[in-house]
Amino acid sequence: MDDHSNIAELEMLRRQLQQLHESFSAVIMETRPTPDNPTLVSWPDLLSKFNVLAAKFAVLNQAVSKKHAGLLREMAVTPRTRPSGIHEQNILSVLLRTKLAPEIEQEEEQIWADIEAEVLHDKKLDWAARADMHESLAITAMNSFLHLQKKHTETVDSLLRGMLDAEPRQKPAPEEESRPQEAEKAVALEDVLTFMSTGARS
Repeated sequence: MDDHSNIAELEMLRRQLQQLHESFSAVIMETRPTPDNPTLVSWPDLLSKFNVLAAKFAVLNQAVSKKHAGLLREMAVTPRTRPSGIHEQNILSVLLRTKLAPEIEQEEEQIWADIEAEVLHDKKLDWAARADMHESLAITAMNSFLHLQKKHTETVDSLLRGMLDAEPRQKPAPEEESRPQEAEKAVALEDVLTFMSTGARS
């Protein structure tokens, strides 16, 4: 890519940055109470202005981080002449700064620490809720199993009693019925013969 293309890209980024800076300045002036206009801006108007600034910032951030990222990594832009005024020098030092101010850096670290603590707390609450849900499901499953087991046992017992009641009782065979009578007769005849021969009953 030649120098003319690089300059054109940088000029386009400069115009977008300048527009965003002017938009921020305009919103700050419009929302700041003054003696002529002491009333504050309504919430819908303030939200609308903020959405416009957020959209412009998103467009510029997309251009810097993706579209022109390669160019910005390879080039360094510096002013041709040193600013004469103190205000311009302060602006230049801020623009060329590669590290956040100490108070802003500490605030950013605190914000990230708060976010991590909140995420960890949410995870603990989520796992506790899952454990409670699992325990409730386990108890419900156990109760259902015991109820079904009881019903199954009652059904099996009922079926077995019905089968036993339905079976006809087998009558003893005629030969088996006559055997005890014949045995009684045999014993009685033996007692008679003994008594007749000895005079005593066995």
